[in-house]
Amino acid sequence: MTPNVKHILSGYSARQFVVRVAEEYLWWILRSLPGYEGVFLRYLFLKCTTKRLAGFCWISQGCTIVNGHALSIGKNFCTNRNVLIDAIGGIDIGDDANIGPNCVLLSHEHSMLTKESYASPRAYRRKPIKIGTGVWIGANCFIKAGVSIGNAAVVGACSNVVSDVPDNGRVIGSPARPYVAAMRDLLAPKEQMPPKS
Repeated sequence: MTPNVKHILSGYSARQFVVRVAEEYLWWILRSLPGYEGVFLRYLFLKCTTKRLAGFCWISQGCTIVNGHALSIGKNFCTNRNVLIDAIGGIDIGDDANIGPNCVLLSHEHSMLTKESYASPRAYRRKPIKIGTGVWIGANCFIKAGVSIGNAAVVGACSNVVSDVPDNGRVIGSPARPYVAAMRDLLAPKEQMPPKS
């Protein structure tokens, strides 16, 4: 076993290890099931494996959820297709949160600035993600480890969220920034370059 794999597995309790095994061998079947039956079976699986599941959740076909032992979900949570949630560092999702298709939430990262090898345990960090109540995350977004998204915030499609979003915040872009500032910069008239002689 490589040092990095040993480092990751060393933090698992017996229950967490059983959850990971179930995710590896059962979730890939459940994630593919169509229809209401698939949604219901995915809900039952998460009810048994997550840290907290406050009420019914709608997990669409094709989603991948790993390290559910550190995932806390409020009431009326809903994801669209092909969402990836890795909660190894802890993810807390409030009530009435919605995630659009093809989003990625990773609660761990590797430092690019360390002098250690990228695969070194010292370069690897776990950081919790917090998503408030009534949050909407649009399609194709990336939520970085350690980010907090405030209550009633909206993350526009194709955004790369690398810093916190306040309550009622509206952000868009890569990196994500306030919607009004992003639109002002986008729509501002560009200075004309003088013609080349």
